[in-house]
Amino acid sequence: MRAAILLAVAAAACTSSERPRPLALTRATTDRTYLRDEHGRYLSFHGINVSCSTKVPEVDAAGLPSYLGKPFALEEAKAHFARLRGWGFNAVRLLVMWEAVEPLRRGEYDGAYLAYLRELVKAAGESGLYVLLDMHQDMFSRHLTVKYNSRPGADAGTVESALLALARPYDDRVQGDGAPRWAVEACLQEKDLSSKAWGTPRILGGLTEAELRNIYDIYAQLTGAPPLDAGIEQPAPPWVAQFLLGLPEPFDVHETTDMLPFTNWGATHAASLDVARVYACFFAGDVAFPGLTREGMPVEEYLQSAYAAAWGKLAEEVADLPNVLGYDLMNEPGGNFLVLSAAAGFIKAGAPDGARAALADLLGPQMGPQVHQAMVALRLLPPDTKKETLRKWGLDKIDPIAVLSLNFGFDENHLRPFYERVGRAIREADGRAVIYVEGALSVTNLLSGPAGGGLGGNFNVTMSRPALPEVVYAPHWYPDIYPLPGFNAPPRSFTAEQVRHRDYRPKLEEVKSLASFSLGNVPTVFGEFGTYFNFNGIRQSRAEGYLVSAQVLDNYYEAFEQMQASRFLWCYSPENQYPTGDGWNREDFSIIDPGQKPRAELAWSRPYAKALAGKPIAAHFYSDLHYFDPDKGVVPPLREFEVRYASKETAAPTEIAVPAGQYPEGFYVFLSDGHCYYEPDTGTLLHFPSRDEPGFEHWVRVRPPLLGQENTGFRYFFKGDQVVAR
Repeated sequence: MRAAILLAVAAAACTSSERPRPLALTRATTDRTYLRDEHGRYLSFHGINVSCSTKVPEVDAAGLPSYLGKPFALEEAKAHFARLRGWGFNAVRLLVMWEAVEPLRRGEYDGAYLAYLRELVKAAGESGLYVLLDMHQDMFSRHLTVKYNSRPGADAGTVESALLALARPYDDRVQGDGAPRWAVEACLQEKDLSSKAWGTPRILGGLTEAELRNIYDIYAQLTGAPPLDAGIEQPAPPWVAQFLLGLPEPFDVHETTDMLPFTNWGATHAASLDVARVYACFFAGDVAFPGLTREGMPVEEYLQSAYAAAWGKLAEEVADLPNVLGYDLMNEPGGNFLVLSAAAGFIKAGAPDGARAALADLLGPQMGPQVHQAMVALRLLPPDTKKETLRKWGLDKIDPIAVLSLNFGFDENHLRPFYERVGRAIREADGRAVIYVEGALSVTNLLSGPAGGGLGGNFNVTMSRPALPEVVYAPHWYPDIYPLPGFNAPPRSFTAEQVRHRDYRPKLEEVKSLASFSLGNVPTVFGEFGTYFNFNGIRQSRAEGYLVSAQVLDNYYEAFEQMQASRFLWCYSPENQYPTGDGWNREDFSIIDPGQKPRAELAWSRPYAKALAGKPIAAHFYSDLHYFDPDKGVVPPLREFEVRYASKETAAPTEIAVPAGQYPEGFYVFLSDGHCYYEPDTGTLLHFPSRDEPGFEHWVRVRPPLLGQENTGFRYFFKGDQVVAR
């Protein structure tokens, strides 16, 4: 280095005992589209969900669930949180299960679990991490489940393999998570959840060879597979006999659910009448199922009042902790009522044509009849509308007109009032609470943009801002992830080059647009995004160093940086295993492998500005996965990070996370003004800007030593606790 550079080790600017340190965490508050701390700084969150495996409790011999130690044992928490902080994360989205809070009966809470959560949040704060508490659910409850055979003895990805997965012997399942059993039983009152047939695919009850051929043909149309030989008189292929031999003993319709074990569990969600019923009961029971009661209360009131009270209990436990970022009221609430609407149309008309007409009205004259054909083949609709049939199917108290109306304005008419109710309960316990809300998962998301419209404007998914003081919009988005429709389907296949140049920003901007379209321009924090780590099969993915997954994640992060968007990656799961992944529906999202080693680390462990002393303007980071169009004589600035922000509004320093893993040989710092300190224990670079006149633009640039590039004009070079200052 040049002789003019003044060298000092460890004490270039001040001694280690005098060196400024990151400020203590404070509660965040909303300010227009921003989140700010009590020092007046603009906050950004580079977070991660912990953990996927929380969805699956430990269950004792009596069937009682325990979520203590989910996502990890309390004595291990500090090590996990320190690890996440070392990788650069500054926040976690902590999964909480309603079943864990209120496991056995309404109004009876698990004090040990609530105390465990409090200690977990405290431990995260001691490691410098904010916590977003998320009451998590998918498909409502783990008690909604369907079994399948993961080793059916046919080539993976074929129609034969998919159908044989429905037959015995069963060794795996697709299931939901979240609500306790007593909540499911309040909605599905005709069901016997203790039946030995519970979880057996209902479609198998009395299935004939002719019906099996019909299912095959529907499946072949979806996947492009060749059809079976025409005509039932043709000899059946060998796998048909194998399938029929694997059929279970006869059972009645009330002894299991109508769920199908789609590998993409979202398809299971969309295709199940029972799943739609529980969401309709929970969010709109008063209108969809008038007269349906539990313990003398309307079922909607019975469930929602319990849910709000459970949140209130949790908020009481953590109300005094400064690192509570907020409360995500419900993960991905369900609002898909296609199958329920088809049943309503059937019942209203008293004939199958009613279901077909209802779907045509909802989906259009082409898609509607196709979906109806699939529903009939998969036995998703009752065979007739006799009183006893409807009672057995739990449809005897349905209001068909009200159910059909759920498809229009569900978020505004039912989800928003629910959010207001639960948000008020939380803020009574924690007056500083920031409330995070999501839109419903529904057919309107598929057929309309997040700002409504679609199909001639029939669908309206807009939701106005809940009447609460502090609101944040927390959408999710997952591209290119789930396997194609099917049972026991293999992972998707991609090459890195196929995904390398995909620009995720336009879609992410569209997803975000609801915040400004109708929510009053509240801040947006992406609560979930992520990628599978088993593309092309886990063996090939490992051999390639998870290159496809790393490229997908880098695409995400470059888009988020351009948008200046906070985000929570899905997920960190210490219980990840091969080949079952994160332990729930064979999803494999965890950024650590079964050996606890990071996967695709250089994509997600990246520098960013945690807290800015002025309004954010722009930021970028060029990871090793970034595409550069080469310029003659120019060394590509790999691993360069730069942030720009407007004139400072506070004396508190800007804090930038600089993960050591990105800069093993140290890093240079270039500045617009002011001075910097680096705190190696937390990987935090502090910038104290000196200029504060209106209109001034501060910037900080970080670069590693690059072969062939002379780094002139830098202010500091940091490596661990060593520093070179100009």
